[in-house]
Amino acid sequence: MNKSTLQNILLLGLAAFLSACGGNSNSSSTNNDATSQEDKVKLNQYIVQGQALYTTYCVACHQKEGTGLAQLYPPLAKSDYLMEDMARAACLIKNGLQGEIIVNGVSYNQVMIANSTLDPLDVAEILTYISNSWGNEAGLINVTEVSKWLIKCNS
Repeated sequence: MNKSTLQNILLLGLAAFLSACGGNSNSSSTNNDATSQEDKVKLNQYIVQGQALYTTYCVACHQKEGTGLAQLYPPLAKSDYLMEDMARAACLIKNGLQGEIIVNGVSYNQVMIANSTLDPLDVAEILTYISNSWGNEAGLINVTEVSKWLIKCNS
């Protein structure tokens, strides 16, 4: 287990512990605070799982730090193409891609293989990880939304 994975697991555990403790239990706490804590825990869970899935399915082409591979495979780090359309990104993770795309002003035209065995939760976790790593900041990409997007991209 690498240092980054261990750090994410420890962070997730700490977030879960703090969430379970409930912090200050006086009556001025709002439902928004509870929802916010739940969302943070869920975000951390998705990121940890997404990183593991990314390592399995994506790292060979997009590299550990999301930098891509020269002129062959585009970067995910600070990627305008990734961040401008999460629904499209979900479809690409699941179904792959053929044809030219422009990422951060650079043309790429390699086949991205489909990952058809991934379920909507897997796609949501990968998408949450890559869209919240390496300078990207999108927040939680919910499995409910991803499920809807995947149905639309298959039709």
